[in-house]
Amino acid sequence: MPENEQPVALVTGASGGIGTALCDDLAAHGYLVVAADIGGAAPASAKHAVELDLRSGDSCRAAVAEAVSHAGTVDLLVNNAGINARGATETMPEEVWHDVVEINLNGTFRMCQAVHPVLSVDGGNVVNIASTGGLVAIAGSAMYGVTKAGIIQLTKILSLEWAGARIRVNAVAPTIVPSPMTADVLENETYMAAKLASIPLGRAVRPEEVAAAVRWLASPDAAMVTGHTVCVDGGVSVL
Repeated sequence: MPENEQPVALVTGASGGIGTALCDDLAAHGYLVVAADIGGAAPASAKHAVELDLRSGDSCRAAVAEAVSHAGTVDLLVNNAGINARGATETMPEEVWHDVVEINLNGTFRMCQAVHPVLSVDGGNVVNIASTGGLVAIAGSAMYGVTKAGIIQLTKILSLEWAGARIRVNAVAPTIVPSPMTADVLENETYMAAKLASIPLGRAVRPEEVAAAVRWLASPDAAMVTGHTVCVDGGVSVL
């Protein structure tokens, strides 16, 4: 099948743990995957790789343009890239707060804005990776939680604003996922015991489970789903 007959997915943060799972899953289910990351790294399942700095609107627009140049279009944008910084809010340096907001929330906004002209031609999908930290309060994760709550609200607003262009915008909110971002706490037995005790189903989320939720939201089976956040959290958000 020619490249331009495949649905094209642009995945940010593609070289991370969840990002790799997203690229692998989408490629396995017929997508041509364009991987976007700060260093231009990409998993083997991606057809193309583009460099992306979410702190720059020009970089976001260039990444979308390069994806279109490589693959002909973009049908699905997955805003997966993000960073975290844990610690007490009262002692958190302002520049650290700024960095998390700049990447997670502002970067998601920039990518949504950059891809809109492409998606508005024939319709398409945006799936934002949020977190249960954006729905429930988690001590020591103020910056991350606030940015993910903002992403959830942005998802709702864009779903309303872009419905007329047949662009569906949804989000996936996982609880803790083993990945490089969570490596600092995965080895902390005290932290993990408390975290797992807060998850009714009693375990962390596998990256592949996040990817499956993203794929469903972008699929024709979810054609009437927009503005929603699907929680892949073992019941955390219902408590």
